[in-house]
Amino acid sequence: MRLKKPYHEIKDGRVKATIWHEHRDGGTQFNVAFSRLFQDNERWWDSACFQPDDMPALGRLADDVHLWIAEQSAKYGQVDGGSEG
Repeated sequence: MRLKKPYHEIKDGRVKATIWHEHRDGGTQFNVAFSRLFQDNERWWDSACFQPDDMPALGRLADDVHLWIAEQSAKYGQVDGGSEG
């Protein structure tokens, strides 16, 4: 089985946004997953749980992702980056 790679990733400290895309209904839809990176016994892991100290980075990252998707949508002639729902 071939694993699908993320379309784009953006990091802010230990918080990461992974952006996926799919072609749907004649356009591109972007989906975003946020994760927090942490190290345990010299191995790096990621989690969907965040600590209070992660909130500023998570907020900045959400803004950065929103801007990146808007730029991609404008580049490819879409209004909002894909369909909602």
